[in-house]
Amino acid sequence: MFVGNSLVVRLIDALAQLPAGYPVYSNRGASGIDGLIATAAGVQRASARPTLAIVGDLSALYDLNSLALLRQASAPLVLIVVNNNGGQIFSMLPTPQDERRQFYLMPQDVDFSHAAVVFGLAYHRPDDWPSLDEALAGAWRRAGATVIELAVNETDGAQTLQQLLAQVSRL
Repeated sequence: MFVGNSLVVRLIDALAQLPAGYPVYSNRGASGIDGLIATAAGVQRASARPTLAIVGDLSALYDLNSLALLRQASAPLVLIVVNNNGGQIFSMLPTPQDERRQFYLMPQDVDFSHAAVVFGLAYHRPDDWPSLDEALAGAWRRAGATVIELAVNETDGAQTLQQLLAQVSRL
């Protein structure tokens, strides 16, 4: 598994229950989110094993050209793009509410289906859990890369993490 930075890595760290020794990779770029898709492609190439990569929408945009590398995947590679319309990690910080959207959140209002088409990758945008399960099952059965875009409510991830941290602080 390759995990992107920002809100994604925090949610995985807080909520995932992985078996001991399960390989989880991540990296830290100049701004924390650049080069993540390229690194995920490198992890898959080096391991030659099925690979799950989870990144945010801004991370995917920063490294969009690396989707070309995913065409060379020798085993199933699933790239999940969590599209919360950008920069929602800043919803957790004490930023001025009236300036948050313009200066911190960086909403892009993008749909990654076009990028998948440009690079010749399989693409799914499930809108419920059964559709996600079906998309994942199909992606693991096919050779090569699949992009799965999860469009989520802009504030759900940050709110979930804040609620979890509040529960932990009460222990």
